[in-house]
Amino acid sequence: MVALVVIAFLLIGIIEIVPMVKENQKKELVLYSVLFAAAFVLSILLSLGVKIPSPSEPIEHLVRAVTGIRE
Repeated sequence: MVALVVIAFLLIGIIEIVPMVKENQKKELVLYSVLFAAAFVLSILLSLGVKIPSPSEPIEHLVRAVTGIRE
């Protein structure tokens, strides 16, 4: 399963990143690479069976802190 994830990300990376390099889109390339790397790491962890915690609770706490809404 891990091999399939790696192959899929390699193909997507070649299709998406190579044109950005050729067109000299540095800002887009940096942003895409960071998000692509995060997605790759999460995908590998999930394929290895690692339980990833849901981000919903920290996001809810952040929104409540910013808006001042209490339960």
